[in-house]
This record gives sequence, C-alpha cells and structure tokens, in this order.
Amino acid sequence: MNTNIPFLITARLSSERLPRKLMRDLDGTKLVGKVIERGIAAFGADQVVLCTSPLPTDEDLVRVAESHGIAVHLGHPVDILDRLCGALREREAVGFVGQTGENPIFSVDHCRRIRDEIAAGKDLVRYQGLPIGLSPYGISRAAIETLLALKQEEDTGFWGYLLDKPGIFDVLKIEAEPELHWPEKRLTVDYPEDLELMKEIFTELPGMPDPREVISLLRKHPGMAAINAMREQADLEEDVKERLQAFFADHGPAIREELARRRSMYRA
Repeated sequence: MNTNIPFLITARLSSERLPRKLMRDLDGTKLVGKVIERGIAAFGADQVVLCTSPLPTDEDLVRVAESHGIAVHLGHPVDILDRLCGALREREAVGFVGQTGENPIFSVDHCRRIRDEIAAGKDLVRYQGLPIGLSPYGISRAAIETLLALKQEEDTGFWGYLLDKPGIFDVLKIEAEPELHWPEKRLTVDYPEDLELMKEIFTELPGMPDPREVISLLRKHPGMAAINAMREQADLEEDVKERLQAFFADHGPAIREELARRRSMYRA
C-alpha cells in the first residue's frame, strides 16, 4: 500500500464576496492559518502543502504558509484540478487529502480515515451529513490525472461534479457521526455573516476546537447559529450540470480506459 498521500490546501485571495477572506483574523491566527494548523495536526508539517497561484495577489498566502513551516505549490490560477495535480507530481504522490482555505473547522480523525481509504485504492472519499465546510476530501492521482487528460473545462472549481460518478470512479461516502450530523448548517466562510459566526466560535473556543465542541456550542446557542442562517451554499447552474452530464455520457468508455491505465501507474 502506497501511503505517499499529502494534505493539500487550495487557497487564493480572489474572493469578491468577502475580499481577502483567508487573511482575516480568528483569535490571532489567519483564517487560512487555522486550516494549516489542522493539516499539520493530522499529517505533520512536512506533509502539508498550500496550493495557490504565482500571481502577485496571492503572495501574502505564501508568507503565511512559510510562517507555519509548510511547503507551497504555485499552480494554475483557475484550474484547481491542474493545480492540485501539480503538487502531486512534485511529490510523486498517489493521491491526497484536501481542504479549502476557507474551512477552518474539520476533524483530524476524518482526514486520517480519508487518507487510509485513498491509500487502499478509492478514487474519491468524502463525509456526508456534516455541516458545510466540515468535510475534508480525498482524491486519487489516477482519477485526477484521468480528468486532466480528457476534460474540456478549465474552471474546475466544481470538481465534485466531475468526480462524483460512482459508475466510473471508485467513490466512498462516509456517513457522519450522529453528533456531527447537521448538513444544512454553514461552517465555511464566503460571506461577512460567515466570518462573523467564525469569530464568535473562536472567541468561545479558541485554538483548535474539536468539531463536536463547535456543534455542541451552536446547538446550545441558537442565536449564534442563526448569524449566517440567511446564506445558502451556491450551486452549479443547470446548463453547466447538463454539459458535464453530456461529457460523461459521451466519454464514459474513454474515461474508464484511461482510469485503468492510470491506476496501474500510481497504485502500489
């Protein structure tokens, strides 16, 4: 079993709804720094990589990563899958566990479980039933290289729609523990109200609170939980979904053939 599986953090400072959100402060640590700290707790600093772009607007992210003693990969500004795969190629890794820079609360144990499943041969691993933002994810290098070889999209911010195809990829969705099940709750940072909630959480639970502590806090204080209740998670437009569905319908055999070839290359 090949366990060369790093923890990759996707991060850019290009947000328009909440400018430079990843540099916002939470109890003395940058938002993205909170994600880095949990990645280090899960895998160790030598296995954590911040994946950003070489654009001058993202230089502050590089400095935050360096201050935490982790590596940086400067990749494609738009194509997230290409950026992530570049980090895998640099490290000759067989897959990765990932989280985005705006999600500062997630379980270290979940990260390790996902790593083990990717090492065992899964292509996509996610938890389901968790609050939005609490689930790290895992992707095999075979799957990501297959999509890069055949996809027709440059903007792959919706990579979940590309990979969540159980008829093609080996997908595992792990049910969240009952005490963490709250799928409609937002614990990510896209809007000012999300940031306000995070500041409240880290004021009450500074440092690196366990997700169970966070969920318990919010259930005890419904007024706090309601701070960002008016915000909903954005979804893909229907025409984009239809285009992606057509891509898989037209290229299914070619994707399966390429995936089989890639698996033989990257799995131990």
